[in-house]
Amino acid sequence: MNSIKYIFLLLSVATCMISCSREKFADMNTDPDDVLTVAPELEFTSALTAINSADFEYYYDYNRAMYYWTQTFVAMNGAPATVYDGTGNLNQRYSNFYTHVGNQLKDVQQLIEKKSGDDRIKYTYLHAITYIPLAYYASYVSDVQGSIPYTEAFLARYTGLLTPKYDAQDVLFDTLQAQLKRSVAILKSSPTVAQANLGSQDVYFGGKISYWIKAANSLRLRLAMRLVNRDAAKMQSLVQEILADDGGLISSNDENWQFESAITYAKGGNYNPESNGNVSGARNYVDFMANTADPRIRIFFQPSFTKDEFDSAHAQKIIPDSVKWDGKQYRGQFANPDKSKDSTVNYYYSELKFSYKGASVKKRWVSEIQDSLFYNPTALHSITFPIITYADVCFMRAELAVRGLTNEDAQSLYYAGITASVSAYDRMGKIAGVTGYKALSAAEVSAYLAQTGVKYDPANALEQICVQEYINSFRNQNEAWATIKRTGFPSKTGNILQREPVVVDSDEKVMPRRFAVSYPSVSDLNYANRLAAIESMVKVSGFSTPDDIKGRVWWDTAN
Repeated sequence: MNSIKYIFLLLSVATCMISCSREKFADMNTDPDDVLTVAPELEFTSALTAINSADFEYYYDYNRAMYYWTQTFVAMNGAPATVYDGTGNLNQRYSNFYTHVGNQLKDVQQLIEKKSGDDRIKYTYLHAITYIPLAYYASYVSDVQGSIPYTEAFLARYTGLLTPKYDAQDVLFDTLQAQLKRSVAILKSSPTVAQANLGSQDVYFGGKISYWIKAANSLRLRLAMRLVNRDAAKMQSLVQEILADDGGLISSNDENWQFESAITYAKGGNYNPESNGNVSGARNYVDFMANTADPRIRIFFQPSFTKDEFDSAHAQKIIPDSVKWDGKQYRGQFANPDKSKDSTVNYYYSELKFSYKGASVKKRWVSEIQDSLFYNPTALHSITFPIITYADVCFMRAELAVRGLTNEDAQSLYYAGITASVSAYDRMGKIAGVTGYKALSAAEVSAYLAQTGVKYDPANALEQICVQEYINSFRNQNEAWATIKRTGFPSKTGNILQREPVVVDSDEKVMPRRFAVSYPSVSDLNYANRLAAIESMVKVSGFSTPDDIKGRVWWDTAN
């Protein structure tokens, strides 16, 4: 695989800051030349690992919000009525960008720019590479925030600028496309000096420059597709340019842009989606996977009742007589809180206690998630954090083809995407040590591709592709959420996989589409720029009021 599994973070800068006197620390912050003496490669490693090390982000943004909003997860005892309301702790990624990711990538750039001669030239590639994760994380923050400081951000240490302007999302997207394009051009060039070997300092690709080129182009494609409803003509122009680039796109699972962690990583409970109680998949989600014999289901979820257990519970009237064995061991929970009022499905909501082979047994009707896919309390396994994978690229290209925006073969790309996704999750489950792991077989994949709802159907091709994009994003819920916002799929009226209406006291809830944006305090040093950014966003149709999480950022204009 492309990623580095055993990573030891070098804490030279942090150690110095802790051990130095307060006066020395003040001097270093006054004089950037003092603090910026660490090797660029080491600072680069720290910046990359910071992308997935903000455990509060997983606790609040993922495990308390996005997984439920996308109807991927539901609490095993039913969806809480407040899940669509959000919490005040959402948007942890915003602070992570400015205090751990973006600032360190800017440090790498500054470290390199202060060098001269051959010592500067040997970092040509690394300097260009830094803009790729920077662009990724900036777009990731903007997805839920809208306007953000970018072109003038991270400059206080070097220029004294403490009041950076905010880049509107449309301007930001243009900037990121230009920076990524420039990085690709530089990485395809031939510097006059041998380049610094990143090796294990590059936790994604081990220093493989061709992989970074493909990652940058793949990110450009993802950002272009955000424009499908906002500016389809511009999107098509960008797509044609990107697909024509001879650097290519991610083209195999070996090239996946993802972080496979060391076995000491993601140990904290904040990574655990079940930190506040057991979690199942949403009923329609799990049922679709079970009905189509999706091999990924055993990586995502744990099996529930066996046939023998069902028969025992059924005979003891623990399960209603009307419920017959359906041959399935995977079942999801209702996403609609009002369904808990239906007495005919009480067995979905409680722990079922019955006697089985002479022993007292407690079982849930619905399937629990494979929590070890997300966190690693035993420090024995490796957790995977995907950013853009080969499957993602296949589905994007398939979607573009079925929309008539390219001449590529949508069906072949669709099948390639599914095959790549199943294979990638098979590896994720294996190295994460999921309960009852069993390696996939080629026969399973072939059988899955032939299932109704999965077998390519030109009449439903767009929905099929988008549903598979959504399922493939099980470990990257920002993209599952983006797929729903971009395409409307899964939809409440879909032919392949339907979203459940969510009703609370006769009021149907609407899926949130961004995080809240707060007005600045008058004491905020950057008050004027923050206020101007909010006033500008409020004028964008659909944005609504800043605190309305059902409002939309600039690119989110349909469905």
